[in-house]
Amino acid sequence: MSLKNFLRITSRRSGVILSALQLREKKERDASGLCWAEGAVAAEYALSLDKKRIKKILLSEEATPKCQKLAEALAGPHCEAFLLTKECFEKASVLKNPEGLGLIVEPNPPLKPASPLPKGEPAACLWQLQDPGNLGTIIRSAAAFGCRTMILVEPCVSPLHPLAVRASAGAALDMDFMYLDEEEALAFLLPEKHRICALSGDGDALNIDFCYNKSDELVVSGNEPHGLPQKVREALPLYSLPQKGRVESLNVTAASAIAYYLFWSLPKKRTQP
Repeated sequence: MSLKNFLRITSRRSGVILSALQLREKKERDASGLCWAEGAVAAEYALSLDKKRIKKILLSEEATPKCQKLAEALAGPHCEAFLLTKECFEKASVLKNPEGLGLIVEPNPPLKPASPLPKGEPAACLWQLQDPGNLGTIIRSAAAFGCRTMILVEPCVSPLHPLAVRASAGAALDMDFMYLDEEEALAFLLPEKHRICALSGDGDALNIDFCYNKSDELVVSGNEPHGLPQKVREALPLYSLPQKGRVESLNVTAASAIAYYLFWSLPKKRTQP
């Protein structure tokens, strides 16, 4: 669709801007089944989705040429497309320096609690993360190494928070999330104990040989300041990433990404006959 067919918006009180603003709130995202995805990288990811999942396109008149091309590629009879003044787009944006493109998108629906995990596929569990940027970055790493299923132990920041979606480079739009409380999560994870690596600074040191041929490993990561709670540490097998420097530990985003690579992306090691 050409930009000339986008509906021009000049009022900061427009209904489409209100729709974008409301999606900053988890309650509205849950009720509508929609979320806000902003920026060129998220829009590029959205190109891989079924176009019917793109509900609205908001483009600034001062958007970058790349964003303009992406908006035209995403637009069609399946969605509404709007061309906003700079001031109007800044009202809708969650960023200090917006690129000028935002989408209202239908993400994957949440998995039912305790749904069976896909057999032979990697999975991740994140325990009560609080920072949307950290969560989004971890989702991006998990998706890059082939993970499609994530268990989120609540209370946890929403993976569909606008800043989490942006940090995920759009991968949060197509990830399958299961939401469990602490007791539900422990009950769900214990039968999977044979395939679990729970990351902890004082766990057994991981080595390459241990990580081979474990592409279905379920990696459990704790929250930013405190890690995993004691009852989880007592119930699950704990592993650490060996370090040579004097820093106390890696942050959760770096540690998770390294573990995902070690378990999910190492080439399969041949077993001796």
